[in-house]
Amino acid sequence: MQGGDSTLKRLYLRSNNKIDDDGVAILVDALQKNTSLQILDLMSNEGIFAEGRKLCLKLVNDVSSITATLHSNHTLTSLDVADDEIQRHINKATKISRNNVNSWNNVSNPEAAGREKVIKTQLHSEIRAALCRLQGVDHSVYSEIDPLHLPEVLSL
Repeated sequence: MQGGDSTLKRLYLRSNNKIDDDGVAILVDALQKNTSLQILDLMSNEGIFAEGRKLCLKLVNDVSSITATLHSNHTLTSLDVADDEIQRHINKATKISRNNVNSWNNVSNPEAAGREKVIKTQLHSEIRAALCRLQGVDHSVYSEIDPLHLPEVLSL
């Protein structure tokens, strides 16, 4: 899944009780640069706790910086791991990715998805605060913006 020539589009690991937070960490690491996997189902894995779910959220929308958000995985259009607040934020991020797939030729536009995630999460203070709390981020994104680049950021 890490290689550039991966063609795997769907991976269903539902009810696989051998998957735990460490297993999720391995999957997330492999999927950081993956551009083929669109669906990942990890539901009903009793070994996946909050830390594993947070890793999944960070995979699809890392709010630690604008650059991190832009480099998040924008290929996953469905990532199911739980039924909680973390999952709701995962669903919002994967919906953005899904909305940036051309339905005619099924080709994704990761740059557009990344920009939309920045707009909808980094520049929306309430959503960003919730995501920061869930991801353990404790600094302001606005402190990273060079004032000279502010017009460009706002034009996004």
